[in-house]
Amino acid sequence: MPETVNTPTQFNQLPRAGVVPRLVALLYDLLIVAGLWMVYGFFAMLVVSAFGGLHCQPELQDYTPCVGGLLYQLGLLLVTAGYFFWSWRAAGQTIGMRAWRLMVANNNGMQLSWYQCVIRGLVGPLSLACLGLGYFWGYFREDRASWHDLASDSEVRQLPKKKKEKKR
Repeated sequence: MPETVNTPTQFNQLPRAGVVPRLVALLYDLLIVAGLWMVYGFFAMLVVSAFGGLHCQPELQDYTPCVGGLLYQLGLLLVTAGYFFWSWRAAGQTIGMRAWRLMVANNNGMQLSWYQCVIRGLVGPLSLACLGLGYFWGYFREDRASWHDLASDSEVRQLPKKKKEKKR
């Protein structure tokens, strides 16, 4: 088994990732996304307060004008999509996937296209929204493919553990 994946052939020789490691990696990624949302929210509040003024009404506990606007929510969506798309395109891994030694590529073992990233990004939340059925679908398939894998013509593989060097 190769220590690093340098070719599509090496990728296709790796075992397919199971459902549990994929969900745990997604949990890790949600922590990263939450941090990105906080940074985005900080800068969004700075911009809004500098140029438009905040119209929140904390005494009424109404923060909707500050964080409930369509433009703000669109920004959150773009930050989230940007994190996943850039990670999948740049390295085939998000931070959570790196922690669990997972890698995503198309079925030929090549880097995902932007189109495949968008399809994964659209179908992935649906896989979760259906009580995780899109992920657990992999238990019933020999290739362990989830809905977003099937829709985007991609697959997630389990990378091997790195061999530790012996200390002398």
